[in-house]
Amino acid sequence: MIKYNKRLDLIDEYLPSNRLYGSNVKKLDWNECNIPFSKKLSKIINKSLSKINYSEYPNINNKSLNNELSKYCKLPISNLQTFNGSDSALQYIFTTYLNATSRVLIFNPNYNQIDVFIKLITDNINYSEIKNIFFNYYYDFSEVENNDVVYISNPNNPTGILISPEIIEGLLIKYPSKLFIIDEAYYEFSNKSSVNLVQKYQNIIVTRTFSKALSLASIRLGYICADESIIKIINKIRNTKEVNSFAQAIAIELLKNYKHIKKRINKINLNKYKFTNQLRLLNIKYVESETNFILLKVNDSKNIIEKLLDKKILVRDRSMFYGLENCIRITIGKWSDMKIILKILKKYDK
Repeated sequence: MIKYNKRLDLIDEYLPSNRLYGSNVKKLDWNECNIPFSKKLSKIINKSLSKINYSEYPNINNKSLNNELSKYCKLPISNLQTFNGSDSALQYIFTTYLNATSRVLIFNPNYNQIDVFIKLITDNINYSEIKNIFFNYYYDFSEVENNDVVYISNPNNPTGILISPEIIEGLLIKYPSKLFIIDEAYYEFSNKSSVNLVQKYQNIIVTRTFSKALSLASIRLGYICADESIIKIINKIRNTKEVNSFAQAIAIELLKNYKHIKKRINKINLNKYKFTNQLRLLNIKYVESETNFILLKVNDSKNIIEKLLDKKILVRDRSMFYGLENCIRITIGKWSDMKIILKILKKYDK
């Protein structure tokens, strides 16, 4: 057998949930936005694709994309870099800033794809459980002291809870030698961000994605916001052809026409508000979320998931996490879909 990196023996393969595909399946499990683009925005996007030269490599320094992203984030271009999805960005970050002795702190429950990237480099991953997730949640930040790198999904996945930017800034000041990676995949739903801190502090990297609120999961586009010195060091190993031409073209038009996206975000937040109001009436425990999903606790998660599958609705079982037994994560979609879910919960969550 050909030799391979033996550290892989220490890693459990990341296994996403099984998916049923087809236009008749409502996918409310991976937090994509299932509310369709308006006809006007779809037309704009399709027109942008007609200009792509399929035989050429993508633009490695797309000034139009850089300028639009700069305006969107209110940051200089020198503080930004794009990647083939935020997962790719995170992998580059860990490759750049970790070594065999690095100690990494992760607050659980959390997005666990990153564990694979970290364990390929170091064994020193420390997990701190978020306390009281369903009521008065609490992070034990004292554990930062004994680590070198801290990863925080903010808002958190899978709970939807948020640490205020003021608290993040306090951590940056208190621990200037620690690197804080703030994953803001769901930023647009909360409109609370730490990106402005990258111009004040050199120990923070904010990652974001176009996959959630901007509804471009299929094209794989993400980016980081960080001090210029961080961008330069990561660029030493970044593939300059990292972002494909389709992603670049669509992202430019979406950022130029963000008002259309904002309407969809407002619609999702409204549906979330209506949905949680009904959960309260049903006496179903849930987490107040700053994202496009709701984590709720039922009496028998497997049964509820099966009943929803009968209705061709996919949701995510999060019972694998400590403290989240019988918990389901539901992406907020069209109100017609949310009403079906509420009917199932009312009938079968006994």
